[in-house]
Formats: sequence, C-alpha cells, structure tokens
Amino acid sequence: MGSRRLNVPSYLSHQPLFKGMNESELVNMADASQLRRLGRGEAIFQAGEACEALYLVVEGLVKLYARGTQGQEKVIEVVAAGECVSEALMFSDVAHSVNACALTDVLLLVIPKSVLLQAINGNGELAIGLITRLSRRFTRMVKDIEALTLQSGVERVVDYLLQSPVVEGGQDTVEGDITVSLPASKGTIASLLSVTPEHFSRILHELQANGLIAVNRRQIHIPDVQRLACYS
Repeated sequence: MGSRRLNVPSYLSHQPLFKGMNESELVNMADASQLRRLGRGEAIFQAGEACEALYLVVEGLVKLYARGTQGQEKVIEVVAAGECVSEALMFSDVAHSVNACALTDVLLLVIPKSVLLQAINGNGELAIGLITRLSRRFTRMVKDIEALTLQSGVERVVDYLLQSPVVEGGQDTVEGDITVSLPASKGTIASLLSVTPEHFSRILHELQANGLIAVNRRQIHIPDVQRLACYS
C-alpha cells in the first residue's frame, strides 16, 4: 500500500480506534494528518523529545527501545502495522521516555496531538478506544515484567513463540502444528525477551534438538503446540 494510493479517511474508518467517528470527522482528521515514509533504521523520535503526535503504523515495523550510557540497546516493543505509537502521552505533557525508529521500511500516519485531543473532546467512543488501548498495553507490560522476573529464558522464548500473532498463513489454532514467522531479526527478538543473542540461539538449538521446533531462518515450525507448551 503506497502513500500515493492510500485513501486516508477510508483507512482510518477501518481502524478499530476510529470506528466511532463519522465521515466528516475522519476527513478533518485526515486533512490535518501527514503520511511519512521512513527507511529502515531512520529515527521517528528520541527519548526526551516532546510528544507532538500519535503515530499510526500503516506499513512495516517500528522498534521502541531504550539506550544505555554505553550505547547498548534494550528493545521495549515491536509495533506492527495497524498499531499506534505514543498514545500513552496524549493526555499529558510528558516527553517521550523511549526512542523509536523504523525497524523495516515504514509508512506512518502522523496525527497531530492537538487534532486528536480536539476529536476526543467531541467523541466519547474515541476516548474509550484510546483508554482501552492503554489498558491493554499496561496489561502487556505487567505480563512482561512478570515474565522477566519470574520466568527462565527458555520459558520466555517458548511463551513468545506460542503467543506470537505472526503466524504463517494466518493460522489461529492452538493445537496441532503452526509456523511462526519472527517479525524481526533474532537479535531484536532476543533483546525484546531480555536474553542475549547467544542465549537466544542456544535456546532455539535446545528446542530444535528436542524435536520441539524446526528453525529455518526466521521461520519457526512448531510440530506440536501442546508438547512445546509443556516443555517449559
């Protein structure tokens, strides 16, 4: 979907967050917004910068990450198409606490914060939609903290594979066999799961040696979902 062919009001109308807006509201929001295409690795914003917009990922993947004093990175989240970045800051003047960059070639719809806040004032469904998204993101963060503090590296990797939404062929089964397509490099996934790349590779080798998965680059075939679930 290229930026020249994207009908922004129509695109917004198909996004769950904006489903309660009428046609004129969608057109007004689209007119005030901007499509922004970035190449892999390009920065979207940096920690400490003021939050001035909501970023809706139309195409590609966005990486949210923290950077240490020695330049090391910790991946906080990988945001896929159809998801938003920075919605948590729409209701405050707090600056960005993390960095964001394009993990792949990315097309963003940049909705100015002032425009979104004005739309929220006149549309209760939009406000509820944002609150719902914030609640889901908070729940995911709590689960991530629990996993980091209470689970082993193997358990975190297994849970990630079993809960990954990126399943080849759009499969949604929780039984039998599935193939998971890693959305990013193994190094990025390792950082997301708070394990070193070397540890992540060892875990994959261990699972493969036990016949629980078959690895082909970013494709992870799981022949028996229940057996893998019981392993950790």
